[in-house]
Amino acid sequence: MLLDDYLEPIDISSIAERNQFNENNWGPHINFYKGGELDYTSYQIAIIGVKEGRNSIFNKDSSKAPDEIRREFYHLYRNVGKCQIIDLGNVKLSEHIKDTYFALATVVFELKKNNVFTVILGGGNDIIYGQYMAYQELHEMINVTCIDERIDMKNTSPKIVHSESYLMPIFMHQPNYLFNYNHLGYQTYLCDPNELDTLDSLNFDSYRLGHIRDDISETEPTLRISDIMSVDVSAIKHSDAPGNANGSPNGLTSEEICQIFRYAGYSDRLSSIGIYELNPSFDTQNMTAKLVAQCLWYFVEGFMNRRVENPQSNDKDFLKYTVEFEDVDHQLVFWKSKRTDRWWMEMPYGDKDHFRRNQLIPCSYNDYLKACKEELPDRWMKAYNKMF
Repeated sequence: MLLDDYLEPIDISSIAERNQFNENNWGPHINFYKGGELDYTSYQIAIIGVKEGRNSIFNKDSSKAPDEIRREFYHLYRNVGKCQIIDLGNVKLSEHIKDTYFALATVVFELKKNNVFTVILGGGNDIIYGQYMAYQELHEMINVTCIDERIDMKNTSPKIVHSESYLMPIFMHQPNYLFNYNHLGYQTYLCDPNELDTLDSLNFDSYRLGHIRDDISETEPTLRISDIMSVDVSAIKHSDAPGNANGSPNGLTSEEICQIFRYAGYSDRLSSIGIYELNPSFDTQNMTAKLVAQCLWYFVEGFMNRRVENPQSNDKDFLKYTVEFEDVDHQLVFWKSKRTDRWWMEMPYGDKDHFRRNQLIPCSYNDYLKACKEELPDRWMKAYNKMF
């Protein structure tokens, strides 16, 4: 498929002349799409800009963010060796925003089909709708993780998509291939209780900012089972990321969001990341663009250290733990990797074969400890309720 119909290659001189880069910066080692056929086997990561801010509430200048992030990232020093990255340029915009979603979905699907990871630089938060639509053609159950201070469910209509209402169109889309939705970093005083009740009634997972800050490592199992991750810059505290019109004095710190991006890189299932709502008009000395660039740096580092692990009973690299429940005829099976210390728990999927992909649920050591006290882990309960 020719990508020219959907993408506009960028002029690298608009970001920085190549002679302004040090030879060890990322810039000289990024390939830039110039049109025509693309040899997907030559690349591991593709960067796409979406200069679309028309549906971003109070933050329309987020359309200016992609080049600012590029400028900062390409000047960082390389942290890994042979990581082949291509910058595909920006999605072509048209009169109707739905066409932007369609164009993005088409490109992301093509990249996913050819095993190329996609990094999307937005643009408004509503662009995640196009990111999600790319996965519909795969016809398999997928998991989505959003990092946001708010739950963007301001309208329950499946037809209204903007930066504060994109969730219901995703939840209600038919055919529905969404197995689980994870919301990380919400701040309770910014969320309508009805929104939290809706997530709970759908057996989706939501984690308060305080829960994440207590133990950042608890986000790793969530990202390990996710196919899509999206990040609203407003989830980061305003003092660390001032480039957003809807920021809050509280939020994730710069160190915490970088750690989350590293976990995202480690995830061998995750195949696209979207970074949204960065507004250069509100930024101070490009601090937010610099932080996002550093997040990408940590992501690449994690990506190049990915280990595909699949627990099996005959695999000597894993330990199997069976937890018996005395009061009920039930047991939970856990697996632990000897190489990485990562944990999984087994899920039944009965005769519903389309759930097979989620039979092994990534979990944490804390989930195992909870089971040892004869308490069913929340991750297990919510997954079970969706399957049966």
